[in-house]
Amino acid sequence: MIEKIVLRLLSLKSYSTYELRKKLMKRGFSPQEIEPVLEKYQRLGFLNDQDLAQRRQESYKKRGYGPQRIAGKFKQQGLKAASYPPEEQKEAILRLIKTPIFVRKDRNKKIAALQRRGFDLEVIFEVMNVCKNSS
Repeated sequence: MIEKIVLRLLSLKSYSTYELRKKLMKRGFSPQEIEPVLEKYQRLGFLNDQDLAQRRQESYKKRGYGPQRIAGKFKQQGLKAASYPPEEQKEAILRLIKTPIFVRKDRNKKIAALQRRGFDLEVIFEVMNVCKNSS
């Protein structure tokens, strides 16, 4: 019964071990029933938190999220975030501030919006100062 549910859930979407455990516990299964099944599917390669974390991190980066926002999302999902070096953050910020939505904003609103997206404040200021000096 529990294996059928796990397979159905995994056929719909990739889940972290933590997310799947939470779903199964909500359905009334005990940890003693859940753990052996999760271990089995990890061995078989259906559950791979490290691979899932890499895919999700790339997806979040493409959406323009910074390291703090990604870390927050990963904490909710029971995953560990990989590093997001300042150079990559700078590239992402430069891409974002060239979009039409950001072009219309004044400097302070751009900084606030980038902070909400989870970028490090030091990196934001670095990029904003470079952009200010180059224009």
